[in-house]
Amino acid sequence: MYEKETRDADEEEARGIEALSGPQKAAALLVAIGRPAAARLLKHFQPDDLRLLATHARRLDPISPADFEELVKEFEDAFADGAALSEAGLRFEGLLREALPQEEVEALFDDRPRQMLVQESVWDQLTRLPIETLQAYLAEQHPQVIAYIISKLPSDIAARLFIGLPGNLRSLVVQRTLHIRTVTPAVSEMLEDVLRREVTGKTDKGASQANHGQIANILNQLDKVEIDDMLDSLSDLNSDDLARIKAKLFTFEDIVRLSQRARLLLFDDIQTEQITTALRGADPKLQELVLSSLSARGRRMVETELAAGQGNTTAQNIADARRAIARTAIALSERGLIDLEAEGAAA
Repeated sequence: MYEKETRDADEEEARGIEALSGPQKAAALLVAIGRPAAARLLKHFQPDDLRLLATHARRLDPISPADFEELVKEFEDAFADGAALSEAGLRFEGLLREALPQEEVEALFDDRPRQMLVQESVWDQLTRLPIETLQAYLAEQHPQVIAYIISKLPSDIAARLFIGLPGNLRSLVVQRTLHIRTVTPAVSEMLEDVLRREVTGKTDKGASQANHGQIANILNQLDKVEIDDMLDSLSDLNSDDLARIKAKLFTFEDIVRLSQRARLLLFDDIQTEQITTALRGADPKLQELVLSSLSARGRRMVETELAAGQGNTTAQNIADARRAIARTAIALSERGLIDLEAEGAAA
């Protein structure tokens, strides 16, 4: 009797790997190689493949180390450390939740309609359209609609849209963006449907203070001349609103406002290559102020590169580098590490 049970157990173990379907084997391997590696691989799977793997992973029985070694050989991969697998279905779900956006994972496990997995946000679609197309569409819309649309787009795109608006319309749009209220899901969905139809073929912005920061963040994507032009066109704004926006503005040229301590903290976080690019064509006083904020070695490297000439560096490269440094300063300020309003910086 004992010999029969042992023989049956051996036969069952031998059938273990052979009994697995292809998707189950793939799911087992993904679980075994660990979260970091599996997460990188999962991002390359199609939604249908992920759904199939998730379904089969739920039906996985525990896999012994010996069975896993056999599985590795079958796939002819070189895994050094095969781990025993138990509750593989739950572990595979954990991998999906770590590697993919929450909405996609919920759709996989809640059997939602397939289109929910693959439908792209209309806001993502808008970011790929030519700026001219968006500007032409917005010019025909009510200022409140323009404000809502701009509030949903990345700051760099919103900045270009602001610049393209007629001067008399800019102020109206900024006022509405500053004080935009919560939009109900029904209204948001309706507007998104209209945008899909007319342009590409649920927002809660919180208190008005956050909206002042949003407007400032948009303006901070522009260069100083463009910012000054925008501020001139907003002169009819409420004086308090305008003051709160200005307090959050910061450009590369405003580095002269920073204290020596703030400059040291700022440039300690920035690569010398980016500093070199940003300093090309800058005012000599500003150049010296930045150079004095670097380590002796960093200063020598930047000065050497500046002396070598501009090379292939374009005006756009310079503008991008300056904006990146300004954004770093703003980020440090938001974390409370530096004060953008410090005085007596330019000694």
